[in-house]
Amino acid sequence: MNLLYSLIYMVITFCLTILVYKYFKKEGLYIWICISIITTNIESVKIIDILGLTTALGNITYSNIFLATDILNENEGEKSAKKSVLYGFLAMITFTGLICFSLLFIPNELDTSHASLVNIFSVVPRIAIASVIAYLVSQLVDVYIFQKLKKKYNKLWLSKNGSTIIGQLVDTIIFVSLAYFGTMPFNEFLILVATTYIFKFILAMSDTGFIYIARKIKQNQNRANLAKQ
Repeated sequence: MNLLYSLIYMVITFCLTILVYKYFKKEGLYIWICISIITTNIESVKIIDILGLTTALGNITYSNIFLATDILNENEGEKSAKKSVLYGFLAMITFTGLICFSLLFIPNELDTSHASLVNIFSVVPRIAIASVIAYLVSQLVDVYIFQKLKKKYNKLWLSKNGSTIIGQLVDTIIFVSLAYFGTMPFNEFLILVATTYIFKFILAMSDTGFIYIARKIKQNQNRANLAKQ
């Protein structure tokens, strides 16, 4: 059932990305990326198995952020894409910091939620730092590679897939290395890197059609604006 649920969830998040862009334009995607970052942080505490691969549930939502960044990069320019990365970075560190601080409050004896909050949001500092660094570096790499491929080949599918594949690889290596290197045998560490990236690679290939829909939306918006002039 996890495979079916993941496919449905993946399509829902990709469709929401397109709808947000259609009706709220680039400003909507800025907000959507921040929402996705927070959702990813929460979902990542849940570990699932899909097609024999063990992964964090948050990876599905996280792949949606690459799609949103690439839409901005293609339709709104490199400056807007980089701005979205900084917004997402701010959302990530702010959310993590505020939640961790809130756990310091001593709960009332009638409180029944504190233990659950601690269980969900007690972030190991090493993992939190790894997550923040991996996000910032991988997203900036994604933006850079996208622009390089676009200028050289001008093929949307190549720019989108090439930048996402490389960006997700950078994200996986940085996060897994900073978070887990030295905490497990080296062969298990390599397996974790490989399985995490394989899952992200599959997700990266799955959203290609959606960026073409986003480009069509932008073209229609431009034509509508010209017709009004």
